[in-house]
Amino acid sequence: MSIQANLATLITAISFVQVHAAGFDDFQTPEFDATSLNPAIESETNWKNTLSYTNAADDNSDTIVNRLSWRLQWEGLQGENNYWVIDTKLRLFNKLDMQHDDEKSIDYDLNLNSLYLQKSFENNSLKAGFQTITLGFMDFINVSNVFTPQDFSEAVFTSPEDSRIGQPIIGMTWYHQKQQIDIYLNLAPAENRYPTNNLEQALKTLLGNSNFTLQDGLPDAFEEPELLLKFQSQNNKHEYQWIVGSLLQNDPTLEQRSFVPSVIFSAEYPRYTLVAAAYSFTHKNHQFKLEGSYKNSIRPVDTGGLKIDESTIAAGWEYNANDNYTLTVETSKLYRDLPIQTSLIDTELDQTIASLRKNFLNETLTANLFIGSINPGDIEVSSLSLSYTPVDDWLIELIFTHIKADNSQNSLFSSNTLLKASMYW
Repeated sequence: MSIQANLATLITAISFVQVHAAGFDDFQTPEFDATSLNPAIESETNWKNTLSYTNAADDNSDTIVNRLSWRLQWEGLQGENNYWVIDTKLRLFNKLDMQHDDEKSIDYDLNLNSLYLQKSFENNSLKAGFQTITLGFMDFINVSNVFTPQDFSEAVFTSPEDSRIGQPIIGMTWYHQKQQIDIYLNLAPAENRYPTNNLEQALKTLLGNSNFTLQDGLPDAFEEPELLLKFQSQNNKHEYQWIVGSLLQNDPTLEQRSFVPSVIFSAEYPRYTLVAAAYSFTHKNHQFKLEGSYKNSIRPVDTGGLKIDESTIAAGWEYNANDNYTLTVETSKLYRDLPIQTSLIDTELDQTIASLRKNFLNETLTANLFIGSINPGDIEVSSLSLSYTPVDDWLIELIFTHIKADNSQNSLFSSNTLLKASMYW
């Protein structure tokens, strides 16, 4: 199997198993409405600290995760119209952790998700700094939500909304009754992160081959900015989004730069055009979602750098039984328009995901069952998480994950059992 196909399998598998396993919702980056200021917010103290220890073992009882993390978050008004948000996370990796670099005695990672100021005016607002942008209404399947890359280095251990990578973005929003227009300029696009220290190491682990060099072709800051425009409207129980953008791929395509004296590949992040639409309808305890996207001149890694057009359509349904339990089902189909006829490239891709979440013991215990499949690729994932809050400031999570992939070279992924303890203050 080619390097391009193996990297495509790696990216697809990581993206797919990034499940919302945790039963506890961490501090979320707020959507601040400049037209509805609440003076009471000014007097609140909004600092939040989260100290966590995580340990996970695979089917062979080998430790694959052994890390300590500290997350610092704050949000609030300073003055009348200045709204600040801070969200940063420090992770310390033990030598048994799959993220640990063997050449370092102490290995750590500092990730800045959010550090921005939002200044509001009468009918518009300006937001500048490191931030994450969420698009569409789907919870699990990314159809249009591709502006902000994801940190896949924790794979099945982090919920999608907590794994987003902050980027230096300037955003302007105009409000008009039940409509708003957002325009975002991303000055330094980031790339998705992978389960090992870097993309080259991940690929070499996957292939079992170290006889090549991988160069990162991600553009420098200000060199290839991204631009995105979103129009959103709401009418009673109906909500709409229309999105258009000029973006860089979050996942690379490989270009061979040299054969002699050694093989050198360059991970390139080509520019493409995104056009998307999303719709949500809420009726009593039901939410129905539709989403579609079109990507022009995208270059997926498994096409060997071939430019193609991709169209994706997805549907979702969520039922909330008065907070007793929540059932979510999402499915999608991806179509590829190839400029040449070939049987080596898959022209369709199907994904189906279901999640059932239920509370017990006066909401101190939460169980979340997740199942999903992707085809072609024959990847299946099932996960059961139990989250227990013995007291208000403590959370204990136990997560069982089973991963089945017919590709035997998926050595970066294994079924595992994870235990995480977190303290909040």
